[in-house]
Amino acid sequence: MATQSSPLHMLFFPFLAHGHLLPMVDVARFFALRGVKCTFLTTPANVTYIEPTIDQSNKIIKSKNEPHLVPISISLISFPSAEVGLPEGLENASFTSNHQMRQKFFQTCLLLEKPFEQVLMEVNPDAFVSATFFPWSADVSARTGIPRLVFNGTGLLARSAQKKLEQIIESLPVDTDKFVLPGLPHQLEMHRGQFMSPTTNREILSMFKRISEMDARSYGEIVNSFLELEADYVVHWREVVGRKAWLIGPVVLCNEEYIEKSSRGGNPSIGTEDLLQWLDSKHPGSVVYICFGSITNLNTSLEQLMNIAIALEESDRDFIWVVNSSNLEGYDDWLEGFEQRMHKEKRSLIIRGWAPQLLVLNHPALGGFLTHCGWNSTIEAISAGVPMITWPMSGDQFFNEKLIVEMLNIGAAIGIKEGPFVENRQLIEAETIKCVIERVLGEGAEGEAMRKRAKELKEIAKAALQEGGSSYADLDNLIEELLARRNSV
Repeated sequence: MATQSSPLHMLFFPFLAHGHLLPMVDVARFFALRGVKCTFLTTPANVTYIEPTIDQSNKIIKSKNEPHLVPISISLISFPSAEVGLPEGLENASFTSNHQMRQKFFQTCLLLEKPFEQVLMEVNPDAFVSATFFPWSADVSARTGIPRLVFNGTGLLARSAQKKLEQIIESLPVDTDKFVLPGLPHQLEMHRGQFMSPTTNREILSMFKRISEMDARSYGEIVNSFLELEADYVVHWREVVGRKAWLIGPVVLCNEEYIEKSSRGGNPSIGTEDLLQWLDSKHPGSVVYICFGSITNLNTSLEQLMNIAIALEESDRDFIWVVNSSNLEGYDDWLEGFEQRMHKEKRSLIIRGWAPQLLVLNHPALGGFLTHCGWNSTIEAISAGVPMITWPMSGDQFFNEKLIVEMLNIGAAIGIKEGPFVENRQLIEAETIKCVIERVLGEGAEGEAMRKRAKELKEIAKAALQEGGSSYADLDNLIEELLARRNSV
């Protein structure tokens, strides 16, 4: 048994996808820099994506030369891909290319319960942080007596809105288009087509319901956000929903050095020196960055992709466009022609695969971010002081758009009313895309106000992590509470 003077020991087990692995590594660094012994658990194939960041974290920890700081260690758990028919070595959801593969991936995750319990008993931490997509880890917590903290990977506005949606979705009339989520601090008007139908997606919605129930059984949640960003929803979550939450973000701000921003998540698909040279040649605030995330399938037609391209070309803006090759099957020839045309004009960089997003967002040339509103991208843009053009695809992204556009006033919406499960989705015209880009990057009063507010939020985010800041205090409070709990046993 640990003594009162021994450090708190935490184990971190994120969902196996880039958007969960990377922020969890940052979370572990924050704990380690407060004197917590941290063990990071993942599968063999995912080590390559987290190792550079963990190595850099440990370099910083060692450089402080403080005896109470312990380097982060990595433990491994096998991922039985072959048992459900996945290719050997496919251990990251970011590399699943279709719905069937993703279903198999989630099935494989269910097989991790017993191996995880075995690892947990061997490591014997004082508490563990696990992904919301590992709901069975709440049962492991109950069996072992080791408290589970949930890492959901989104903010509390989205968490609160999702919980309300779960409560009312079945009672909504079938012909309802617009509806307002009741009982929240703000009036959030949503569209029915943005969410799964309870009649045609009952199995998936049942899974999400179970996840929510298991999260409620856990000790509490760690949230990659900060009080000042969504204060009303922090109060709502703690006092109305009645669940513990500690906001310790934005955790991405621990990545301060060039090496951290350039290597985070693995090797980028473009030389970082070439990327920076291109950005350095552009005027401040002039470049549009387009990226729809590491998993998101644009699920769209060649016509929609062409409309995005036409809007970029006609906007006369320089741009960086990150494309997922698996989403462009059959479109390569068209994209190559567009790329060659833009390259001649020195207006664009098209990146196929992984991009060093932190380098791009934090460069002075960046003026706006066309984003799918995933929480990582949202919080990274906020931390960099970059306004957004919002193009949500599914789930919490529609709620994040509400935060960006309606509450924080740091972005403008493209106008997406349907999720990926709607057949014949609306086509967003090139002129619409172009106009929204100009609203954000243009010289008008609206764009200027967005950019000013985005810069103010960047400074507030930084302050939250400093000693005396809201996130700094929340992390301290959590560590003290876990120590008190351990020492009282």
